[in-house]
Amino acid sequence: MAKKREKKPNTWDPNYNKSNKKSKLELNENKDETNKNNEIIGNNGSTGNDAYITTAGDTKIDSKRFWNNIEPKSEIFEQYYKAMGIIDNEEEFKKMFELMGKPLPTTFRINTTIGKSLQSLVIDQLKELVSESSGYKDIEIDGEVVQLPSPFSWYPNEMAWKSSIPKKSFKKNPALSKFHHFLVHHNQQGNITRQEAVSMIPPLFLDVQSHYNILDMCAAPGSKTTQILEDLHMKHNLENEEIIKRSLKEGGGNSNEKPSIYIPKGCIIANDVDTNRCYMLVTQTTRLGSPAIIVTNHEAQNFPLLYAKNTDGTEGESPIYMDRILCDVPCSGDGTTRKNPEVWRKWTHAGSIGLHQLQIKIATRGCQLLKVGGRMVYSTCSMNPVENEAVVAQIIQKSAGSIKLVDVSSQYPSLIRRPGLHSWTVIDKAGNFPTFESQPEDKKYKLSKTLWPPTPQEAADMHLEYCMRVYPHLQDTGGFFIAVLEKVSDCPNQIGKKTGPLNQTDDQITTSNETTTTAATTTTATTTTTTDEKTTETTNETTTEKSKKQIKNKENDRQPKLKERDKRQKFFEEPFTVPSEELKKELDLVSKFYGLTKEFPMGNLLTRGKNSQKIYWASDSVLSIISNESNKSLKVINCALKLFQRHDGLGAMECAYRISQDSVLWIEPFLSKRIITITHDDLVMIFKKNEPFFTDFNESICQQLKDMEPGCFVIKISGALRETLSSGMVFSAWRGKVSMHLLVSKQEIESYKGIFHIIDDPVTPTNNNAIESVKQDESKEVSSEIVEESKEQKEKTDN
Repeated sequence: MAKKREKKPNTWDPNYNKSNKKSKLELNENKDETNKNNEIIGNNGSTGNDAYITTAGDTKIDSKRFWNNIEPKSEIFEQYYKAMGIIDNEEEFKKMFELMGKPLPTTFRINTTIGKSLQSLVIDQLKELVSESSGYKDIEIDGEVVQLPSPFSWYPNEMAWKSSIPKKSFKKNPALSKFHHFLVHHNQQGNITRQEAVSMIPPLFLDVQSHYNILDMCAAPGSKTTQILEDLHMKHNLENEEIIKRSLKEGGGNSNEKPSIYIPKGCIIANDVDTNRCYMLVTQTTRLGSPAIIVTNHEAQNFPLLYAKNTDGTEGESPIYMDRILCDVPCSGDGTTRKNPEVWRKWTHAGSIGLHQLQIKIATRGCQLLKVGGRMVYSTCSMNPVENEAVVAQIIQKSAGSIKLVDVSSQYPSLIRRPGLHSWTVIDKAGNFPTFESQPEDKKYKLSKTLWPPTPQEAADMHLEYCMRVYPHLQDTGGFFIAVLEKVSDCPNQIGKKTGPLNQTDDQITTSNETTTTAATTTTATTTTTTDEKTTETTNETTTEKSKKQIKNKENDRQPKLKERDKRQKFFEEPFTVPSEELKKELDLVSKFYGLTKEFPMGNLLTRGKNSQKIYWASDSVLSIISNESNKSLKVINCALKLFQRHDGLGAMECAYRISQDSVLWIEPFLSKRIITITHDDLVMIFKKNEPFFTDFNESICQQLKDMEPGCFVIKISGALRETLSSGMVFSAWRGKVSMHLLVSKQEIESYKGIFHIIDDPVTPTNNNAIESVKQDESKEVSSEIVEESKEQKEKTDN
């Protein structure tokens, strides 16, 4: 029998300290003292050899306890960056590395797409936490009193907050329980997003507008994607603020002021190479509920050029170049030591050098996909110039003047950052090489020349100082690099331009052009080229049949490796399509059932597969991309917003389609039927009883429920903004025979209970029996209705 593998502890778990394990005898001898002080806790409350020391309930917290068996120090790591010269001042350098050995503070963003009601609730509860400062005054971290939750000075509209309390300090600390519950419940609901501070910076410099098509090339796990998506909606709302105000006034405005102004015209494509991480993206973005999202599964360096049908009335189609691109490339991650302590043990010289060429390829592809006049933000969570300024310099050099750095130093002035570097050295385990020529001849074929900085004059002409470096000690964050690039003209060998023979595809043209470019820039047979270029033997060599065969053989040799690599890219998803004519007839009945106004964009609906039971709502840009046959090669994991879902077998009813809770906020302004307004107290009662009877409500609501046909309906909570905790919120619900219930998951309901501070009433056996009796009666009546209906259909058939 195989030996059971011992479960390894989470290295970030503050409850674990290998050196402090105690024997059973020691635990028994100190049992009384242990229970009294709550200092020794075992896995799942156990004792014995599994027990370990906790700091979670202590008011005096030592951050070093969070690192457990990992020493937050690496001599080789520190010496590497000293030699790099990223910070000249020795005292400042020492301060930075000391802070890199401590856990990150707690940081989060408030979601701007959840509606004003929930947004106001989150802000009010945050201010309440801040006002109750007595719960924090005795808690110290490394001898300093913890900071209260406060907004970042550099983030717009106070929508991003931080506290010096590390994540792991919340557990079992009574003084922090309220703050902990706030974070847990609102994060589960998607009202806030837990995100590292430096990760919030790149999306800010994209300068998103609501009509933009945006590509996030390496999007997983998705915190930056959700931030961009929120910005897309927020900018749209600001652009239409006056119309929205008129449309929200009760009885004010007119039907023309209730259009799809709530839905931006643009979209964001969130891409990742790993299929499993793509599903993580879906989970993250679904929490927001937006029709303006597409999640795709491609290698970033090979992301396809998309096409849209001409909108000027002419036949044909045109390439879609992106207005904005976030190029947050894979990197060594040496700026993440504060959240990923394994970096201290695993860091090597090879990490950044090994990723350099891939980073160039991804960034180059991004430039090709970018619209002229568009902006691309290149970023990494690394401090290494080999992954940062070296990549940016290579992009600019290859662009032949079509790409330039943008000076954004005047934007977000309270965000402290340092300018990009003009010079650096290249270091590997063999030594420190200030220039490409200074390395031994036998290494020149291993290290690309692109690793080294350009000449001082070239660096000045490129304005590498426009790049931004965020160091941990500047504002108590992780390390990050950001460069804002603008495309001023077409790139050399621009994809999507018909510059080659008519029978060539864009990919073939690109491959041919890349080969030509490489041949023009190669000076000797031994010169190393970048990985996205094909090596040529001499500058004067012409393309012959022999060389073509050699290239083809090399491609065939690579195929097995590609297949092995692509095991993580298994793709079995059904394609999204526009509804069939038969389905459109069903949707007409749905529209009548819910009383959808004429302003609702029925033409923006999608479905998935032949037998799909779900209907999705897409923004104009999403619809344009998905509905075009030329984009069939796009591997779509998920897109748009689930609007309706069909439920058969529920008995005879006028409409079998229910409204998804994810989309109820967006569709409610377009409904003229099946809306019932209730109070906050009514909502609390629903949460407590789960399936209240019609008679549990007041006479007016009870009568509305009785008069309504069975099926889905929408609940809206009465009251002006902030009048009650739930004023203005909307929920999808189901009307049964004599009772109703919310079409909301149990997890969401529990989260709402936590947010509204609702405590369940004890349920008596009598109540349980009554509810079960009603359910049985309902099921019997539904069954009899189905039998009667089938008899009628049979009689019609016989006649």
